[in-house]
Amino acid sequence: MHDPVTSFVVTVFSAPSAALIMASAILALAIGLILQSGHFEYAPLKDDLRRRADLLSDLRGADLQKAFADAFPTIDKRLSASAHPTLELGWATYRGQLAQTSDGRLAAPIHAIDAFDHADGPARTLEWWANLLVAIGLVITFMGIVAALTEAVDAMQRQGGAGMQTALMNLLAVAATKFWTSIAGVLGSIVLRLAARRRRKAIEALEAHFFALLDSCVRFAPPEKVMLDQLAVLSRIEALLAAGAAMRPAALPAAPSLA
Repeated sequence: MHDPVTSFVVTVFSAPSAALIMASAILALAIGLILQSGHFEYAPLKDDLRRRADLLSDLRGADLQKAFADAFPTIDKRLSASAHPTLELGWATYRGQLAQTSDGRLAAPIHAIDAFDHADGPARTLEWWANLLVAIGLVITFMGIVAALTEAVDAMQRQGGAGMQTALMNLLAVAATKFWTSIAGVLGSIVLRLAARRRRKAIEALEAHFFALLDSCVRFAPPEKVMLDQLAVLSRIEALLAAGAAMRPAALPAAPSLA
């Protein structure tokens, strides 16, 4: 008499095709995860990045920075709208760094890529499931081996020494089929990682295009450059003051006394 857990495992894996059915289910799960992630995560993020890039690409005029500054209220409203959390938070951070210059343009002390986190949520989701599929395949394989060993022991006890060879042959045959679940788990993991890599590359390309457009619309003014410009202005002021002091006429001598 076996415990309930062992009895359940033996019942489930007693069918010869049980492991193949579970292996097929693992592969179907991998494909379903790719489709689900693509529809609910990857496609919306890709479309959002394209819309943001198109918004900046639609700016017209010879002076792109001036056009961006003039249309900034409208652009800010559209970029601040509900979007992917990473893009929404990144724009809020980048917008807070913008400052207006004396000529009516906008300047930023950082590049856009430094304000936005990498939006690789869809790829990380698939990679997480890729690790889990391998574990699922191994667990099912070990459960199948437990069921096969249990059946072999029962057969040996019922048939005695005469049925030992037959029981061992059945054990090897059944155990071999259980490894299909591990193979399916590894194959599913490979498929998910390939899909994750492809989607990460696509998102990185869209992000790079959007960040390049955003950087071209503002003047890059890091703190070091601002300090150097201020030092240059102070140097010019000192030079002008020194030149003015040199050109000042010498003090007139005192008039002689009439006494």
